[in-house]
Amino acid sequence: MKITKKIKTAGLFTIVLVFSLFIISCRSNSKKVGEKIMEKAIENATGQDAKVDLEKGGAVIETGAGSIKVDGNAKIWPIEIPGDIPEFKFGKVEAVTTSNLDNTKSWTIAFKEVQNGFLDKYDAQLKEKGFESVLMKMGDSGGSIQAENSKYNVFLMGGEGNLSLAVSIKKQE
Repeated sequence: MKITKKIKTAGLFTIVLVFSLFIISCRSNSKKVGEKIMEKAIENATGQDAKVDLEKGGAVIETGAGSIKVDGNAKIWPIEIPGDIPEFKFGKVEAVTTSNLDNTKSWTIAFKEVQNGFLDKYDAQLKEKGFESVLMKMGDSGGSIQAENSKYNVFLMGGEGNLSLAVSIKKQE
């Protein structure tokens, strides 16, 4: 039962991200039509009612599992991210997605103009904050970090000047 719920949540998150990118890139005059199409797609994929509100540069999606907000105009690190997570300061924030699904809060931040050497620098900051991490380098300027501690998961992947960083609060059972 738990696995099915996780699969549905992961599916919903994937659908939302794809549609969010579509929304941000295609600013349509028929906003209400776009909202209804997205609502139906999410409802068909998850079996839950959905409400979609397209905003300039983003979207807010609400379902029975929770909500997701995409802000394509964000330019700063989300202040809601707990201070235990080191702020990524090696690039410029381009967009932020904030989700609260199944009572799990998470953020995904897209960066541009990422500096060389970001992997080693951010990995060191995570370790200073008590995270255990796995660093994988790909080529000269890309790779990923998967880090966790008792409260949080952090995952980032990037290269060639772009990066995506995800932070989630672990469910306390």
